[in-house]
Amino acid sequence: MSQTNKNNSRYIRYILLISASLWVLWPISIMIEEGFRVDIGPLFSGRGASFVGEFFQGQGGIRFTTIEYAKALKVEAYPRLLVNSVIIAVSSVLVAILAGLPAGFTMAMYKFRGKAFITYALLAMRTISPFAVLLPFFLIYGRLGLFDTYQGMAFIYLIINLPIITMMMRGFFKDIPKEIFEAAFMSGASDSYILRKVALPLALPGLAAAAVFAFVGTWNEFFYALFLTGTVTKTVSRGVWSGFSESIESFKILEFDELNAGGTLAIIPAVILSLAVQRYLARGFTLGAEEQR
Repeated sequence: MSQTNKNNSRYIRYILLISASLWVLWPISIMIEEGFRVDIGPLFSGRGASFVGEFFQGQGGIRFTTIEYAKALKVEAYPRLLVNSVIIAVSSVLVAILAGLPAGFTMAMYKFRGKAFITYALLAMRTISPFAVLLPFFLIYGRLGLFDTYQGMAFIYLIINLPIITMMMRGFFKDIPKEIFEAAFMSGASDSYILRKVALPLALPGLAAAAVFAFVGTWNEFFYALFLTGTVTKTVSRGVWSGFSESIESFKILEFDELNAGGTLAIIPAVILSLAVQRYLARGFTLGAEEQR
């Protein structure tokens, strides 16, 4: 391939990547902009815009304010929504780690009958449409009294997070040289000791990435929260969508700018956590799809 064709191919890739980035970031940028109440009308109106010193000024003025963020935080319902999301996400991820960590270690280290079936079953759990299981869960939760409870929401997210934790940790454990485990076995260490004292310290960054990946997914999840939460456990994703007011039980919708400010605040924890472990997230996205050893 000539140098010209290589350059053209590179430019096309850049254009596609930039276009995809704009497509993804445009709604988020609008939400942030509305939260700050930025008036960009003078930029497009062609009139009423002028410079005052170094600042753009015009009809309404191109300014921003943080008052909507302050108002969102002062609303009684919004902190409650954040607390609900933290309780549900943290409890679900912790239980998934307790169960998925030894499961991933076992699947990475040992060969046993049914291992392939379990692997494919865990991967299949990630492909099941929420629409297919929502009605059974809704009916079961209604009969067992789990509707609008922390336990019920943590359980349904556990079903989602357990395959993630298991398969990601399986991949990270398989990256550890087998000689390290063989040396520990030769010294007479038990399986539980090797997991706690040998494998876990080496795979700790991977565990952090898996936990963050599961936490962010739970934090942002909307579909199950929409149908299985009520006034007690309403999460921030559902609350921002449906509107929040002075009380979490109220159906009064706030101003659009306040809702956008609340939505912007809600995505900050997910963004920060994702950036903190981004180098390990790319490795974990394979979900254990590498070759069996």
